Amino acid sequence: MNIKIYLSSKLIEKCTFCELYGLVEDLRDEIRFTVLDAEPLPNYTEPIGKICSVADYTQFRAAQSDRTLREQLAREDNFLRLAISNSGRIKHVMAKVKGVTIESLNKLLIIYDEKGFSNLAENDLTAEDCDNDLLHLARLIKASKAEPIGWTEQLHTLTEQDVAQRMYGVFLPVGKALSVVLRKTALYYHFNEWVECIQQKDANAVKWTLLMDICFGVAIMSMIMYFGNPGTRFMEFAEIVVDSLLQLLQTLRGNPIGLKLNGSLNEFFFSCFSYQVDLWWMFLRILSPAIQFLFIPLSILGLFGLSFQVAMLSDLIVLISLHAHCFYIYVAVLYRIEVGGIGALYRTVLGKKRNVLRDRVEAHDYMNRQLFLATLSFTVLLFLLPTILFYYIVFASLRFAIYCLSYTLMKIRRTILRFPFDAMVRWLRGVYTNLESLEIYNIGSIAKENVTITYVAPRTATFWFRDTSSDFPRWEPKCQTSRTIWEFLVSLIKGELVTFIQPDERITPPAKEKEK
Repeated sequence: MNIKIYLSSKLIEKCTFCELYGLVEDLRDEIRFTVLDAEPLPNYTEPIGKICSVADYTQFRAAQSDRTLREQLAREDNFLRLAISNSGRIKHVMAKVKGVTIESLNKLLIIYDEKGFSNLAENDLTAEDCDNDLLHLARLIKASKAEPIGWTEQLHTLTEQDVAQRMYGVFLPVGKALSVVLRKTALYYHFNEWVECIQQKDANAVKWTLLMDICFGVAIMSMIMYFGNPGTRFMEFAEIVVDSLLQLLQTLRGNPIGLKLNGSLNEFFFSCFSYQVDLWWMFLRILSPAIQFLFIPLSILGLFGLSFQVAMLSDLIVLISLHAHCFYIYVAVLYRIEVGGIGALYRTVLGKKRNVLRDRVEAHDYMNRQLFLATLSFTVLLFLLPTILFYYIVFASLRFAIYCLSYTLMKIRRTILRFPFDAMVRWLRGVYTNLESLEIYNIGSIAKENVTITYVAPRTATFWFRDTSSDFPRWEPKCQTSRTIWEFLVSLIKGELVTFIQPDERITPPAKEKEK
Protein backbone atom coordinates (compact mmCIF):
# COMPACT_ATOMS: atom_id res chain seq x y z
CA MET A 1 0.00 0.00 0.00
CA ASN A 2 1.22 3.50 -0.88
CA ILE A 3 0.31 6.92 0.41
CA LYS A 4 -0.36 9.86 -1.91
CA ILE A 5 -0.47 13.34 -0.48
CA TYR A 6 -1.75 16.30 -2.52
CA LEU A 7 -0.75 19.61 -0.99
CA SER A 8 -1.44 23.10 -2.32
CA SER A 9 1.68 25.16 -3.04
CA LYS A 10 0.12 28.24 -1.42
CA LEU A 11 0.23 26.51 2.00
CA ILE A 12 3.98 25.98 1.60
CA GLU A 13 4.61 29.50 0.31
CA LYS A 14 2.82 31.08 3.29
CA CYS A 15 5.13 29.15 5.62
CA THR A 16 2.56 29.25 8.41
CA PHE A 17 1.69 26.50 10.87
CA CYS A 18 -1.98 25.56 10.54
CA GLU A 19 -4.58 22.83 10.38
CA LEU A 20 -5.18 21.11 7.04
CA TYR A 21 -8.66 20.45 5.66
CA GLY A 22 -9.60 18.29 2.73
CA LEU A 23 -10.48 14.71 1.87
CA VAL A 24 -9.02 11.34 2.83
CA GLU A 25 -9.79 8.45 0.47
CA ASP A 26 -9.12 4.84 1.40
CA LEU A 27 -8.67 3.08 -1.94
CA ARG A 28 -7.80 -0.51 -2.74
CA ASP A 29 -4.04 -0.12 -3.03
CA GLU A 30 -3.39 3.36 -1.62
CA ILE A 31 -4.42 5.99 0.88
CA ARG A 32 -4.95 9.41 -0.67
CA PHE A 33 -4.71 12.62 1.35
CA THR A 34 -6.02 15.61 -0.62
CA VAL A 35 -5.30 18.86 1.24
CA LEU A 36 -7.47 21.67 -0.13
CA ASP A 37 -7.16 24.56 2.30
CA ALA A 38 -6.05 25.67 5.77
CA GLU A 39 -9.61 26.65 6.75
CA PRO A 40 -12.77 24.58 7.17
CA LEU A 41 -14.62 24.08 3.88
CA PRO A 42 -18.38 23.63 3.37
CA ASN A 43 -17.99 19.89 2.71
CA TYR A 44 -14.85 19.29 4.81
CA THR A 45 -15.10 20.55 8.38
CA GLU A 46 -12.82 18.03 10.13
CA PRO A 47 -9.04 18.53 9.91
CA ILE A 48 -7.09 15.78 8.18
CA GLY A 49 -3.63 17.02 9.01
CA LYS A 50 -1.39 19.71 10.42
CA ILE A 51 1.64 21.75 9.36
CA CYS A 52 4.04 22.36 12.23
CA SER A 53 7.60 23.49 12.79
CA VAL A 54 10.53 21.11 12.97
CA ALA A 55 10.87 21.75 16.70
CA ASP A 56 7.21 20.95 17.37
CA TYR A 57 7.49 17.82 15.25
CA THR A 58 10.57 16.65 17.19
CA GLN A 59 8.82 17.35 20.46
CA PHE A 60 5.77 15.47 19.28
CA ARG A 61 7.81 12.39 18.31
CA ALA A 62 9.59 12.45 21.63
CA ALA A 63 6.30 12.67 23.54
CA GLN A 64 4.70 9.67 21.80
CA SER A 65 5.78 7.51 24.73
CA ASP A 66 3.36 9.39 26.94
CA ARG A 67 0.29 7.26 27.71
CA THR A 68 -2.15 10.17 27.53
CA LEU A 69 -0.82 11.19 24.10
CA ARG A 70 -1.00 7.61 22.87
CA GLU A 71 -4.66 7.41 23.86
CA GLN A 72 -5.31 10.69 22.02
CA LEU A 73 -3.50 9.45 18.92
CA ALA A 74 -5.39 6.15 19.04
CA ARG A 75 -8.61 8.07 18.43
CA GLU A 76 -7.17 9.46 15.18
CA ASP A 77 -7.94 7.32 12.13
CA ASN A 78 -6.10 8.86 9.16
CA PHE A 79 -4.00 11.90 9.93
CA LEU A 80 -1.13 13.77 8.29
CA ARG A 81 1.69 15.76 9.86
CA LEU A 82 4.14 17.89 7.91
CA ALA A 83 7.17 19.61 9.39
CA ILE A 84 8.60 22.59 7.49
CA SER A 85 11.59 24.76 8.22
CA ASN A 86 11.57 28.56 8.49
CA SER A 87 12.70 28.77 4.85
CA GLY A 88 9.66 26.76 3.70
CA ARG A 89 11.41 23.44 3.01
CA ILE A 90 9.65 20.21 3.96
CA LYS A 91 11.70 18.29 6.49
CA HIS A 92 9.43 15.53 7.78
CA VAL A 93 6.24 13.79 6.58
CA MET A 94 4.34 11.46 8.90
CA ALA A 95 1.08 9.83 7.85
CA LYS A 96 -1.16 7.86 10.16
CA VAL A 97 -3.23 5.24 8.38
CA LYS A 98 -6.15 3.52 10.10
CA GLY A 99 -4.87 4.62 13.49
CA VAL A 100 -1.36 3.21 12.98
CA THR A 101 1.77 5.12 12.00
CA ILE A 102 3.71 2.96 9.53
CA GLU A 103 7.09 4.37 8.65
CA SER A 104 7.83 1.78 5.96
CA LEU A 105 5.04 2.85 3.59
CA ASN A 106 6.09 4.70 0.45
CA LYS A 107 4.82 8.26 0.46
CA LEU A 108 4.43 10.45 -2.63
CA LEU A 109 4.02 14.12 -1.77
CA ILE A 110 2.60 16.03 -4.75
CA ILE A 111 2.67 19.80 -4.43
CA TYR A 112 0.18 21.23 -6.91
CA ASP A 113 -0.41 24.72 -8.26
CA GLU A 114 -3.94 25.56 -7.11
CA LYS A 115 -4.48 28.30 -9.70
CA GLY A 116 -3.46 26.03 -12.57
CA PHE A 117 -5.69 23.20 -11.37
CA SER A 118 -8.58 25.62 -10.92
CA ASN A 119 -8.22 26.54 -14.60
CA LEU A 120 -8.04 22.85 -15.47
CA ALA A 121 -11.27 22.21 -13.55
CA GLU A 122 -13.06 24.82 -15.68
CA ASN A 123 -12.85 22.41 -18.62
CA ASP A 124 -15.69 20.40 -17.03
CA LEU A 125 -14.01 17.11 -17.84
CA THR A 126 -16.32 14.18 -18.46
CA ALA A 127 -17.01 11.44 -15.95
CA GLU A 128 -15.21 8.89 -18.12
CA ASP A 129 -11.88 10.30 -16.92
CA CYS A 130 -12.56 9.78 -13.19
CA ASP A 131 -9.72 7.24 -12.94
CA ASN A 132 -7.18 9.99 -13.52
CA ASP A 133 -5.93 11.27 -10.14
CA LEU A 134 -5.10 14.75 -11.39
CA LEU A 135 -8.53 15.22 -12.97
CA HIS A 136 -10.09 14.01 -9.75
CA LEU A 137 -8.01 16.59 -7.86
CA ALA A 138 -9.20 19.34 -10.23
CA ARG A 139 -12.83 18.41 -9.56
CA LEU A 140 -12.29 18.42 -5.80
CA ILE A 141 -10.74 21.90 -5.98
CA LYS A 142 -13.68 23.17 -8.00
CA ALA A 143 -16.24 21.55 -5.68
CA SER A 144 -14.55 23.02 -2.58
CA LYS A 145 -15.02 26.59 -3.76
CA ALA A 146 -18.26 28.28 -2.78
CA GLU A 147 -19.92 29.28 -6.03
CA PRO A 148 -22.49 32.10 -6.18
CA ILE A 149 -26.08 31.26 -6.95
CA GLY A 150 -26.34 30.86 -10.70
CA TRP A 151 -28.97 32.37 -12.90
CA THR A 152 -30.56 28.95 -13.41
CA GLU A 153 -31.12 28.61 -9.64
CA GLN A 154 -32.54 32.14 -9.55
CA LEU A 155 -34.95 31.26 -12.33
CA HIS A 156 -35.91 28.10 -10.45
CA THR A 157 -36.68 30.14 -7.31
CA LEU A 158 -38.67 32.63 -9.37
CA THR A 159 -40.80 29.90 -10.93
CA GLU A 160 -41.84 28.67 -7.49
CA GLN A 161 -43.61 31.95 -6.70
CA ASP A 162 -47.41 32.15 -6.91
CA VAL A 163 -47.48 34.76 -9.68
CA ALA A 164 -45.22 32.67 -11.87
CA GLN A 165 -47.35 29.58 -11.24
CA ARG A 166 -50.49 31.44 -12.31
CA MET A 167 -48.83 32.74 -15.48
CA TYR A 168 -47.62 29.23 -16.21
CA GLY A 169 -51.19 27.90 -15.87
CA VAL A 170 -52.48 30.58 -18.25
CA PHE A 171 -49.85 30.09 -20.98
CA LEU A 172 -49.68 26.28 -20.72
CA PRO A 173 -52.61 25.62 -23.11
CA VAL A 174 -51.15 28.14 -25.58
CA GLY A 175 -47.80 26.40 -25.43
CA LYS A 176 -49.37 22.98 -26.00
CA ALA A 177 -51.33 24.29 -28.99
CA LEU A 178 -48.18 25.82 -30.50
CA SER A 179 -46.24 22.60 -29.94
CA VAL A 180 -48.90 20.65 -31.87
CA VAL A 181 -48.81 23.12 -34.76
CA LEU A 182 -45.01 23.50 -34.86
CA ARG A 183 -44.05 19.93 -33.92
CA LYS A 184 -42.49 19.10 -37.30
CA THR A 185 -40.55 22.36 -37.69
CA ALA A 186 -36.83 22.88 -37.22
CA LEU A 187 -37.64 25.72 -34.82
CA TYR A 188 -39.45 23.29 -32.52
CA TYR A 189 -36.67 20.72 -32.68
CA HIS A 190 -34.05 23.38 -32.03
CA PHE A 191 -35.90 24.75 -29.01
CA ASN A 192 -35.93 21.29 -27.44
CA GLU A 193 -32.20 20.89 -28.13
CA TRP A 194 -31.57 24.38 -26.75
CA VAL A 195 -33.29 23.41 -23.48
CA GLU A 196 -31.29 20.14 -23.34
CA CYS A 197 -28.07 22.06 -23.86
CA ILE A 198 -28.87 24.42 -20.96
CA GLN A 199 -29.68 21.49 -18.68
CA GLN A 200 -26.58 19.45 -19.54
CA LYS A 201 -23.87 22.08 -19.75
CA ASP A 202 -22.17 23.87 -16.89
CA ALA A 203 -23.52 27.31 -15.93
CA ASN A 204 -20.36 29.06 -17.13
CA ALA A 205 -20.42 27.17 -20.45
CA VAL A 206 -24.12 27.99 -20.93
CA LYS A 207 -23.45 31.66 -20.24
CA TRP A 208 -20.80 31.98 -22.94
CA THR A 209 -22.75 29.82 -25.42
CA LEU A 210 -25.86 31.99 -25.12
CA LEU A 211 -23.82 35.20 -25.19
CA MET A 212 -21.97 34.26 -28.38
CA ASP A 213 -25.12 32.94 -30.00
CA ILE A 214 -26.99 36.17 -29.29
CA CYS A 215 -24.06 38.30 -30.49
CA PHE A 216 -24.00 36.44 -33.82
CA GLY A 217 -27.77 36.73 -34.11
CA VAL A 218 -27.77 40.46 -33.42
CA ALA A 219 -25.01 40.89 -36.02
CA ILE A 220 -27.12 39.10 -38.66
CA MET A 221 -30.16 41.14 -37.63
CA SER A 222 -28.16 44.36 -38.05
CA MET A 223 -27.02 43.25 -41.52
CA ILE A 224 -30.62 42.53 -42.55
CA MET A 225 -31.75 45.93 -41.29
CA TYR A 226 -28.86 47.67 -43.05
CA PHE A 227 -28.99 45.92 -46.44
CA GLY A 228 -32.78 45.45 -46.52
CA ASN A 229 -35.09 42.47 -46.67
CA PRO A 230 -33.42 39.60 -48.60
CA GLY A 231 -36.80 38.00 -49.37
CA THR A 232 -36.79 39.37 -52.94
CA ARG A 233 -33.43 37.77 -53.74
CA PHE A 234 -34.63 34.60 -52.08
CA MET A 235 -37.56 34.43 -54.51
CA GLU A 236 -35.27 35.21 -57.44
CA PHE A 237 -33.16 32.20 -56.54
CA ALA A 238 -36.32 30.05 -56.29
CA GLU A 239 -37.37 31.26 -59.76
CA ILE A 240 -33.98 30.21 -61.18
CA VAL A 241 -34.41 26.72 -59.67
CA VAL A 242 -37.92 26.35 -61.14
CA ASP A 243 -36.85 27.55 -64.61
CA SER A 244 -33.87 25.19 -64.60
CA LEU A 245 -36.14 22.30 -63.65
CA LEU A 246 -38.55 23.11 -66.49
CA GLN A 247 -35.65 23.24 -68.96
CA LEU A 248 -34.40 19.88 -67.70
CA LEU A 249 -37.85 18.33 -68.14
CA GLN A 250 -37.95 19.73 -71.67
CA THR A 251 -34.60 18.04 -72.31
CA LEU A 252 -35.91 14.72 -71.00
CA ARG A 253 -38.83 15.01 -73.39
CA GLY A 254 -36.46 14.33 -76.27
CA ASN A 255 -33.63 11.81 -76.29
CA PRO A 256 -31.22 12.72 -73.45
CA ILE A 257 -27.61 11.60 -74.07
CA GLY A 258 -28.79 9.50 -76.99
CA LEU A 259 -31.12 7.22 -75.00
CA LYS A 260 -34.39 6.12 -76.57
CA LEU A 261 -36.95 6.62 -73.81
CA ASN A 262 -40.49 5.31 -74.07
CA GLY A 263 -42.30 8.02 -76.02
CA SER A 264 -45.80 7.60 -74.58
CA LEU A 265 -44.67 7.29 -70.96
CA ASN A 266 -42.15 10.10 -71.39
CA GLU A 267 -44.83 12.41 -72.81
CA PHE A 268 -47.15 11.52 -69.94
CA PHE A 269 -44.46 12.21 -67.34
CA PHE A 270 -43.54 15.48 -69.01
CA SER A 271 -47.10 16.79 -69.09
CA CYS A 272 -47.74 15.63 -65.52
CA PHE A 273 -44.58 17.00 -63.90
CA SER A 274 -44.45 20.19 -65.96
CA TYR A 275 -47.98 20.92 -64.74
CA GLN A 276 -46.86 20.20 -61.16
CA VAL A 277 -43.86 22.53 -61.58
CA ASP A 278 -46.16 25.28 -62.89
CA LEU A 279 -48.32 24.78 -59.82
CA TRP A 280 -45.18 25.03 -57.68
CA TRP A 281 -44.25 28.36 -59.29
CA MET A 282 -47.81 29.64 -58.87
CA PHE A 283 -47.65 28.62 -55.21
CA LEU A 284 -44.39 30.54 -54.79
CA ARG A 285 -45.81 33.65 -56.43
CA ILE A 286 -48.85 33.57 -54.13
CA LEU A 287 -46.65 32.89 -51.11
CA SER A 288 -44.01 35.47 -52.06
CA PRO A 289 -45.40 38.34 -49.89
CA ALA A 290 -45.69 36.01 -46.90
CA ILE A 291 -42.14 34.71 -47.38
CA GLN A 292 -40.77 38.26 -47.60
CA PHE A 293 -42.72 39.13 -44.43
CA LEU A 294 -41.32 36.07 -42.59
CA PHE A 295 -37.82 37.52 -42.90
CA ILE A 296 -38.91 40.17 -40.37
CA PRO A 297 -39.50 37.67 -37.51
CA LEU A 298 -36.41 35.81 -38.74
CA SER A 299 -34.29 38.92 -38.12
CA ILE A 300 -36.01 39.57 -34.76
CA LEU A 301 -35.07 36.02 -33.69
CA GLY A 302 -31.50 37.31 -33.65
CA LEU A 303 -32.28 38.60 -30.15
CA PHE A 304 -32.52 34.93 -29.11
CA GLY A 305 -29.48 33.84 -31.08
CA LEU A 306 -28.15 32.92 -34.50
CA SER A 307 -29.15 29.29 -33.98
CA PHE A 308 -32.84 30.26 -33.87
CA GLN A 309 -32.43 32.25 -37.08
CA VAL A 310 -30.82 29.26 -38.78
CA ALA A 311 -33.68 27.00 -37.58
CA MET A 312 -36.32 29.35 -39.00
CA LEU A 313 -34.37 29.68 -42.27
CA SER A 314 -34.47 25.88 -42.54
CA ASP A 315 -38.25 25.98 -42.08
CA LEU A 316 -38.53 28.60 -44.82
CA ILE A 317 -36.54 26.41 -47.21
CA VAL A 318 -38.77 23.42 -46.40
CA LEU A 319 -41.89 25.55 -46.96
CA ILE A 320 -40.66 26.74 -50.34
CA SER A 321 -39.52 23.26 -51.44
CA LEU A 322 -42.60 21.38 -50.25
CA HIS A 323 -43.70 20.64 -53.83
CA ALA A 324 -40.24 19.24 -54.65
CA HIS A 325 -40.70 16.75 -51.82
CA CYS A 326 -44.05 15.72 -53.33
CA PHE A 327 -42.40 15.27 -56.76
CA TYR A 328 -39.89 12.93 -55.18
CA ILE A 329 -42.63 10.91 -53.44
CA TYR A 330 -44.53 10.44 -56.72
CA VAL A 331 -41.54 9.22 -58.71
CA ALA A 332 -40.09 7.22 -55.77
CA VAL A 333 -43.29 5.18 -55.49
CA LEU A 334 -43.21 4.47 -59.25
CA TYR A 335 -39.53 3.54 -59.06
CA ARG A 336 -40.11 1.14 -56.14
CA ILE A 337 -43.01 -0.52 -57.98
CA GLU A 338 -40.86 -0.80 -61.11
CA VAL A 339 -37.82 -2.28 -59.36
CA GLY A 340 -39.92 -4.55 -57.14
CA GLY A 341 -41.92 -5.81 -60.13
CA ILE A 342 -38.79 -6.52 -62.19
CA GLY A 343 -37.22 -8.39 -59.28
CA ALA A 344 -40.33 -10.52 -58.66
CA LEU A 345 -40.77 -11.32 -62.37
CA TYR A 346 -37.07 -12.14 -62.73
CA ARG A 347 -37.42 -14.76 -60.00
CA THR A 348 -40.45 -16.12 -61.80
CA VAL A 349 -38.50 -16.54 -65.04
CA LEU A 350 -35.81 -18.41 -63.08
CA GLY A 351 -38.46 -20.72 -61.59
CA LYS A 352 -38.23 -19.32 -58.08
CA LYS A 353 -40.50 -17.47 -55.72
CA ARG A 354 -40.10 -15.61 -52.44
CA ASN A 355 -41.56 -17.25 -49.35
CA VAL A 356 -42.76 -14.35 -47.24
CA LEU A 357 -43.46 -16.48 -44.15
CA ARG A 358 -39.95 -17.96 -44.02
CA ASP A 359 -38.29 -14.90 -45.58
CA ARG A 360 -36.34 -16.81 -48.21
CA VAL A 361 -36.34 -17.58 -51.95
CA GLU A 362 -37.48 -21.10 -52.88
CA ALA A 363 -37.83 -23.10 -56.09
CA HIS A 364 -41.34 -23.31 -57.58
CA ASP A 365 -42.97 -24.98 -60.61
CA TYR A 366 -44.95 -22.48 -62.69
CA MET A 367 -47.45 -23.30 -65.40
CA ASN A 368 -46.73 -22.29 -68.98
CA ARG A 369 -49.32 -19.54 -69.06
CA GLN A 370 -47.86 -18.11 -65.85
CA LEU A 371 -44.39 -18.08 -67.35
CA PHE A 372 -45.74 -16.49 -70.56
CA LEU A 373 -47.45 -13.65 -68.64
CA ALA A 374 -44.39 -13.20 -66.42
CA THR A 375 -42.06 -12.99 -69.44
CA LEU A 376 -44.32 -10.51 -71.19
CA SER A 377 -44.69 -8.34 -68.08
CA PHE A 378 -40.97 -8.52 -67.39
CA THR A 379 -40.18 -7.30 -70.91
CA VAL A 380 -42.61 -4.39 -70.63
CA LEU A 381 -41.27 -3.26 -67.23
CA LEU A 382 -37.68 -3.65 -68.40
CA PHE A 383 -38.22 -1.34 -71.37
CA LEU A 384 -40.05 1.20 -69.18
CA LEU A 385 -37.24 1.19 -66.60
CA PRO A 386 -34.93 3.80 -68.32
CA THR A 387 -37.74 6.38 -68.52
CA ILE A 388 -38.75 5.96 -64.88
CA LEU A 389 -35.11 5.81 -63.80
CA PHE A 390 -34.26 9.13 -65.47
CA TYR A 391 -37.17 10.95 -63.83
CA TYR A 392 -36.28 9.35 -60.51
CA ILE A 393 -32.68 10.58 -60.81
CA VAL A 394 -33.86 14.14 -61.55
CA PHE A 395 -36.27 14.49 -58.66
CA ALA A 396 -34.16 12.43 -56.24
CA SER A 397 -31.23 14.76 -56.99
CA LEU A 398 -33.46 17.77 -56.26
CA ARG A 399 -34.57 16.14 -53.01
CA PHE A 400 -30.95 15.35 -52.14
CA ALA A 401 -29.85 18.96 -52.74
CA ILE A 402 -32.61 20.28 -50.46
CA TYR A 403 -31.71 17.75 -47.78
CA CYS A 404 -28.03 18.73 -47.96
CA LEU A 405 -28.98 22.36 -47.41
CA SER A 406 -31.28 21.53 -44.48
CA TYR A 407 -28.68 19.18 -42.99
CA THR A 408 -25.98 21.87 -43.24
CA LEU A 409 -28.21 24.37 -41.43
CA MET A 410 -28.94 21.76 -38.76
CA LYS A 411 -25.20 21.11 -38.24
CA ILE A 412 -24.58 24.87 -37.94
CA ARG A 413 -27.12 25.37 -35.16
CA ARG A 414 -25.96 22.24 -33.34
CA THR A 415 -22.35 23.34 -33.65
CA ILE A 416 -23.27 26.66 -32.02
CA LEU A 417 -24.75 24.79 -29.05
CA ARG A 418 -21.86 22.30 -28.92
CA PHE A 419 -18.88 24.60 -29.38
CA PRO A 420 -16.94 25.31 -26.12
CA PHE A 421 -17.01 29.11 -26.20
CA ASP A 422 -16.05 29.24 -22.51
CA ALA A 423 -12.83 27.31 -23.23
CA MET A 424 -12.09 29.62 -26.17
CA VAL A 425 -12.52 32.70 -23.96
CA ARG A 426 -10.17 31.22 -21.35
CA TRP A 427 -7.67 30.51 -24.14
CA LEU A 428 -7.88 34.16 -25.23
CA ARG A 429 -7.25 35.20 -21.62
CA GLY A 430 -4.20 32.90 -21.47
CA VAL A 431 -5.57 30.62 -18.71
CA TYR A 432 -6.67 27.63 -20.77
CA THR A 433 -5.04 24.42 -19.50
CA ASN A 434 -5.39 20.69 -20.13
CA LEU A 435 -3.65 17.44 -19.28
CA GLU A 436 -1.22 17.81 -22.17
CA SER A 437 0.15 21.03 -20.66
CA LEU A 438 1.11 19.57 -17.27
CA GLU A 439 4.63 20.24 -16.02
CA ILE A 440 6.04 17.83 -13.43
CA TYR A 441 9.23 18.51 -11.49
CA ASN A 442 11.02 16.19 -9.08
CA ILE A 443 11.89 18.43 -6.11
CA GLY A 444 13.65 15.85 -3.96
CA SER A 445 13.07 13.12 -1.43
CA ILE A 446 13.40 12.24 2.24
CA ALA A 447 15.09 8.86 2.17
CA LYS A 448 14.71 8.05 5.86
CA GLU A 449 10.94 8.40 5.69
CA ASN A 450 10.42 6.94 2.15
CA VAL A 451 9.05 10.26 0.87
CA THR A 452 9.26 11.47 -2.74
CA ILE A 453 8.36 15.11 -3.39
CA THR A 454 7.16 16.31 -6.81
CA TYR A 455 5.64 19.55 -8.10
CA VAL A 456 2.80 19.57 -10.66
CA ALA A 457 1.57 22.72 -12.44
CA PRO A 458 -0.70 22.96 -15.52
CA ARG A 459 0.49 25.62 -17.95
CA THR A 460 -1.22 27.52 -20.75
CA ALA A 461 -2.13 25.19 -23.63
CA THR A 462 -3.18 25.55 -27.25
CA PHE A 463 -6.93 25.43 -27.79
CA TRP A 464 -7.07 25.14 -31.58
CA PHE A 465 -6.10 22.28 -33.90
CA ARG A 466 -6.26 19.55 -31.29
CA ASP A 467 -8.72 16.95 -30.04
CA THR A 468 -10.62 18.62 -27.21
CA SER A 469 -13.21 15.88 -26.79
CA SER A 470 -11.96 15.11 -23.26
CA ASP A 471 -11.75 18.72 -22.12
CA PHE A 472 -15.42 19.58 -22.08
CA PRO A 473 -18.75 17.73 -22.27
CA ARG A 474 -19.83 16.93 -25.79
CA TRP A 475 -23.50 17.87 -25.88
CA GLU A 476 -25.55 15.62 -28.13
CA PRO A 477 -29.34 15.53 -28.63
CA LYS A 478 -30.99 12.84 -26.53
CA CYS A 479 -34.01 11.91 -28.65
CA GLN A 480 -33.16 12.87 -32.21
CA THR A 481 -30.79 10.82 -34.35
CA SER A 482 -30.29 12.41 -37.74
CA ARG A 483 -29.45 10.55 -40.92
CA THR A 484 -26.18 11.75 -42.39
CA ILE A 485 -25.86 13.00 -45.97
CA TRP A 486 -24.08 9.79 -47.02
CA GLU A 487 -26.79 7.60 -45.43
CA PHE A 488 -29.44 9.68 -47.16
CA LEU A 489 -27.67 9.29 -50.52
CA VAL A 490 -27.41 5.52 -50.03
CA SER A 491 -31.14 5.41 -49.26
CA LEU A 492 -31.89 7.22 -52.51
CA ILE A 493 -29.63 4.89 -54.51
CA LYS A 494 -31.34 1.84 -53.00
CA GLY A 495 -34.72 3.31 -53.88
CA GLU A 496 -35.93 3.57 -50.27
CA LEU A 497 -38.92 5.82 -49.75
CA VAL A 498 -37.65 8.70 -47.58
CA THR A 499 -40.79 10.35 -46.22
CA PHE A 500 -39.37 12.74 -43.63
CA ILE A 501 -38.66 16.36 -44.58
CA GLN A 502 -36.57 17.74 -41.73
CA PRO A 503 -33.26 15.96 -40.94
CA ASP A 504 -34.29 16.01 -37.25
CA GLU A 505 -37.38 13.89 -37.87
CA ARG A 506 -35.60 10.55 -38.13
CA ILE A 507 -36.00 9.01 -34.66
CA THR A 508 -36.35 5.34 -35.71
CA PRO A 509 -33.46 3.31 -34.25
CA PRO A 510 -31.43 1.00 -36.49
CA ALA A 511 -32.52 -2.61 -37.03
CA LYS A 512 -29.83 -4.01 -34.70
CA GLU A 513 -31.04 -1.85 -31.82
CA LYS A 514 -34.63 -3.02 -32.41
CA GLU A 515 -33.57 -6.66 -32.13
CA LYS A 516 -31.89 -5.97 -28.80
